[in-house]
Amino acid sequence: MAVAAQTLSAHGGGRLVVSGHRGEAERLAALAPADVDVAVESTARSTLENVERSLPLLLDAERLAIATDLFHRRRVVRYLRNLRPDLVGRLVDPVYGWREGWWMDAGGALYESSLPLNRASRRLRSRSRSGSV
Repeated sequence: MAVAAQTLSAHGGGRLVVSGHRGEAERLAALAPADVDVAVESTARSTLENVERSLPLLLDAERLAIATDLFHRRRVVRYLRNLRPDLVGRLVDPVYGWREGWWMDAGGALYESSLPLNRASRRLRSRSRSGSV
């Protein structure tokens, strides 16, 4: 949330869209500074759904920033480019320095590198349940 607040401040304000399910979006919204316009999208269950379902809340924005780690941001930009290439030109970098963001980027790198292993594991479990191993 600190990255989102710093980014909004650096760009003169705007709307903060938080997205996630099982209360994730609401928990993020509760952390937002009191003077920030927050829109909550609480149904997305994946990064792709975060992008798809947040788009209607962002269409009128002059600038878009994705306040997450570098590796997750790359995936979000890829989804945005596929869904709405006209909006990619509105993207601005989130505002955070090395000191406050190294842990976020490191955690994101670990998570992103684990995704192929997680997918392979799910496929194996699915095959073993269906008896087609």
